[in-house]
Amino acid sequence: MDIISNRTKEIAAMALDGLNERAKAISANTVNVLTPGYQRKEVSFESSLQEIIKREDEKEQTKIQNSIEYQNNPKNVLAGQSPAQIAFLNSQVNDGFLIDVQNDMAEPNGLDGNNVNLEVEMMDEAKNGMQYQVVANLLSKSYAALGSIIKGQNQ
Repeated sequence: MDIISNRTKEIAAMALDGLNERAKAISANTVNVLTPGYQRKEVSFESSLQEIIKREDEKEQTKIQNSIEYQNNPKNVLAGQSPAQIAFLNSQVNDGFLIDVQNDMAEPNGLDGNNVNLEVEMMDEAKNGMQYQVVANLLSKSYAALGSIIKGQNQ
């Protein structure tokens, strides 16, 4: 993990937001396990996060290429960029991040129309909690390392 990259920290923060939203949905599902007609909630954000990472990688490659071209001919680099390319390079990391919360339309488990399976929710809760903890720990270590650098301490 790059300790200084804002990109890394922003992507980790978006992942935490998605995992937090999923935790809320799991809690709602668990609380409503006996509510007749309740449709369980599902949260997805991973594909949105993957697209952002892909876009950021493309942006990084474009910036590297522009740096190489700048060394050869500084005047033509900016002149050769279209407004769309400049907008792309200036876009924010979290542009287009979407946390999608939807009802699970699976068949009900019983006669009451409720499709929540408590065992599945408990497993999802444990998995989500571990994912959240891993991302939070990595982010915390990143900030601690940055703090050490700022203070001039060796790691």
